Amino acid sequence: MVERVIVGALEYRGIVKNFSPNAKKYLTYTALTSISFSVFHLIFNLYIYSLGYQQDFIGLLNGLPSIVILAIGLPVGMAADRYGYKTFLVTGSVLSTLAVLALAFFEASPGLIGASLALGVAGALTWVIGAPMMAANSNDKERVYLFSVNFALMMGAGFVGSMIGGMLPEYLAVLWGSEATATGPLRGAFLTVAFFNALAIFPALRMTNVKPVMKKRRLPLPQGKEEWALFSKLLLPSMFVSFGAGAMVTFFQLFFNLRFELSTGSIGYLFAFSSIVTAIATLASPLLAKRFGKVRTVFYTELASIPFLLILAYSYNLGVVIVAYYMRSALMNMSGPVQMTFSMEQVNEDQRATLTSLNAMLGSLGRGGLGPLVSGYVQVRYGFSEAFTLTTICYLIGAFLFYYFFRHIKD
Repeated sequence: MVERVIVGALEYRGIVKNFSPNAKKYLTYTALTSISFSVFHLIFNLYIYSLGYQQDFIGLLNGLPSIVILAIGLPVGMAADRYGYKTFLVTGSVLSTLAVLALAFFEASPGLIGASLALGVAGALTWVIGAPMMAANSNDKERVYLFSVNFALMMGAGFVGSMIGGMLPEYLAVLWGSEATATGPLRGAFLTVAFFNALAIFPALRMTNVKPVMKKRRLPLPQGKEEWALFSKLLLPSMFVSFGAGAMVTFFQLFFNLRFELSTGSIGYLFAFSSIVTAIATLASPLLAKRFGKVRTVFYTELASIPFLLILAYSYNLGVVIVAYYMRSALMNMSGPVQMTFSMEQVNEDQRATLTSLNAMLGSLGRGGLGPLVSGYVQVRYGFSEAFTLTTICYLIGAFLFYYFFRHIKD
């Protein structure tokens, strides 16, 4: 048993060491933007709440970027499939830096809405690029490892971001003689989001442009009933999971602050260690995929998260909820890189960014659009338990649909 683990670890290390230069630069980009995103994820809702806005408006701001992606994601993905990925990545990184600066300094609702829309444009230029770029810069053997390492790196860098987002407001509050949840300290911490976004521009600039091998087709869209059916089967389960995530994950910081009265520092520690737990779990994804196959790995891990979702929704015991939070995060996120790898392998090379953009668009409708909007409405009128129950239902539907569609594929 020990010998098998050692052999597996050495094989893992060898595959990672041989990643292409472009892949390694993209991993650096991921690390920097993941620090930025983790600070944003921790601070943003609390910052907007400190300005005097309620959950319904916070849900709107969280939803607007995703609505933009829904509107422009497809043409961006099709253009990236035709012209390559680097220009989109660099442009989106610059725009996201400017949008975050605008969010940090605008307090009136029109300014916040405009900045959120700009952040959506930036997201459309960068989020749809990641999966096809990694697929284009890896071979069949190393692809699931690259996706898993990238996701684990997101979580590991998220630890750093959560620590910064949790501790910096408390430090600034002491320095300025105010509360950590006041606008000033939260804004000071929020500016680090723009700083790390700006740093991420440099590895993006150093990447070489990659263009997929184009087949003789007018557009990188599905052709014929079979391809459209395949795209639908790949996209529909993700849409349900995205809606469920939008109804819960977007509001975790407010959930812990309002239900358990945790401080920003405590929430930062909680998020930080969750990132480490999730990163370690995600690194095991290739091994599970090798043992059970990609389809069953996705199905088993998503299904195993359901009991912990229910604990989060209905338990008022902080210790039990924290354990459930860690387990839900680890199990659900283990499926992510495996499902992305599987999806990239099912479609033609010149359709990968198109599939990713469609997935981002439908995901935006759920995770960033309808999910937060519906959840915010339910929270204000009923509470967190009812809102989080929506997540459980959606995750169950998504898991079973994915298994039903692809259970016969041997991978």
